[in-house]
Amino acid sequence: MKEIAERAGVHPSTVDKVVHHRVGVSDEVRARVQAIINELSYTPNPSGRVLQRQGKVYRISAILVQVDALPYLKKGIERGVKEQTGFDIEVSYAVTGFQEAKRQSEYIDKAINEQSDGIILSPINADCVRRAINRAANVGIPVITTDSDIDGSRRTCCVSIDSARASRIAGRLMGQFLNGNGKIAIISSAIETENNYVQMREQGFTDFLKVEYPQIEIVSRVESFENPQITYEKTVQLLAEQPNLRGIYITCGGVAQVGRALIETGRANDVRVLCYEDYPEIVELMRQGVVDWTLGGEKDEQGALPVKLIMDQLVFGRKPVIDRIFTDIRILVKECFS
Repeated sequence: MKEIAERAGVHPSTVDKVVHHRVGVSDEVRARVQAIINELSYTPNPSGRVLQRQGKVYRISAILVQVDALPYLKKGIERGVKEQTGFDIEVSYAVTGFQEAKRQSEYIDKAINEQSDGIILSPINADCVRRAINRAANVGIPVITTDSDIDGSRRTCCVSIDSARASRIAGRLMGQFLNGNGKIAIISSAIETENNYVQMREQGFTDFLKVEYPQIEIVSRVESFENPQITYEKTVQLLAEQPNLRGIYITCGGVAQVGRALIETGRANDVRVLCYEDYPEIVELMRQGVVDWTLGGEKDEQGALPVKLIMDQLVFGRKPVIDRIFTDIRILVKECFS
C-alpha cells in the first residue's frame, strides 16, 4: 500500500479508502490509484486485516418490524454474531410498527449519526425509507435487507425467501388440492405498505392461478395490517360472508388468528389453508389439521447471514457478489412434524 501511495502521489490512507471502496476520494484520484492497484495485482492480506481489526468493537444496528417473524430474525442475528468468532460485535435493536415508515427512516438516520458499522433492515415499502437507506450508502454504511426487499434503494444486498418462486409453488399446491376449482380468499397485510415480497407472494399466486387453474375463483382479499385482532375479526367476517369458501392463502403473519377463527366457527375441516413459515403456533395448527401446508423460508438464516455479509465487507473488503441471496423453500405438511 505504501508503494501504491508513492506511485500515485497520495497518502496511504487514500489507498486504503480506494481498496475498501470507502468515500472521501475524488473520482480522478480513485481512478489513478485503482489503475496502479490493477497493475500491481494488489489484494489486501486477509490475515493481516483480521489481526489489524481485532480489538475493534463493531456496532450493527438491526432495525426490524413488529411482525410474527421478529423473534426468529433476532434469534438468527444473535447466532450470526456468535459465528463471527474473534470479533467483538454489538447489536442494537430498534422495532417499529408495521406501517411506521417515518419512524423506521428516523432509526436509519440515528444509526448513521451514531456511525454504526452496518445496518440490518426489515424494510417498510416507503420513499422515506428508500431515501434513508441511500443516505446510509452515501456514507459507506452497508445496509442488508432481511425478510423482504425494497426496490429503488441502494441497499447492499437482500437476504430472503424467493417470493416469486414461492408464490408459484403456493399456486400449484392450492390448485392441485382443490382439484382445480372452488372459491378461495387471500389474506395479506395492506395495499399501500405491503413489503415487496408480500406483494410478490400475492401477485405471483394470482397470476399462476389465472393460467393454470382458471376455475379457481378468488372471492375476497383481506387486509390484516399485521394486526392480530384485525386478522381474527376479518377472518370471522370472511367465513360468515363466504359459506362456500374452500381455501385460504395467507401471504403474511397472523396464521394463529386465522386458525382460531376457523376452529371457533367450525370451518377448520372444510377450508384448506396455505401459509408461510414453521413457527410453533403454525406447527400446532398443522398437527390439528387446520393448516394443510406451509412454505418454510429459514427465518433464522435470514437473520444470521446479514451479520456475516456485513463483517465480510468491513473486515475483508468483500462485498456480496450478488444483490439477492435466497434461503431455501421447504414444503411442509403435518407429517413433517409427527
